[in-house]
Amino acid sequence: MDKETADKMRGMIRRSVLKNVRDDGETQRCSVEVADGIWRDDVEILQPFGFASSVPEDGALAIVLSVGSDEGDLVVLPVANPSKRMGGLKPGEVGMYNGHGDKMVMKAGGAIEMGSGASITLKSAAGHLE
Repeated sequence: MDKETADKMRGMIRRSVLKNVRDDGETQRCSVEVADGIWRDDVEILQPFGFASSVPEDGALAIVLSVGSDEGDLVVLPVANPSKRMGGLKPGEVGMYNGHGDKMVMKAGGAIEMGSGASITLKSAAGHLE
């Protein structure tokens, strides 16, 4: 394989630092560092259906893909921030959390556990809870 092809393949997938995360449009967008000191702006962050988050930028990391090997067509896979991560889940459990310690865990046995530093509000379109 020639050097140009090897360099292009190496650049298709990379771990990147994020900054300037914006969540004000149809898609969430950010700036990513694609190489030491080289930033690309207005890059789309893909998020799983049914889940939305806005990652704290202090330590935000993600895998960035160059779609079709085109560095002008970048997408960011779901973002992580290891310093804020909620751990300790058992097999089969699912959790949602924020950077302030609030959390909801769907337990393996079928229970749901919620915790909040302030309050928990439940609303329904009908105005009452069932």
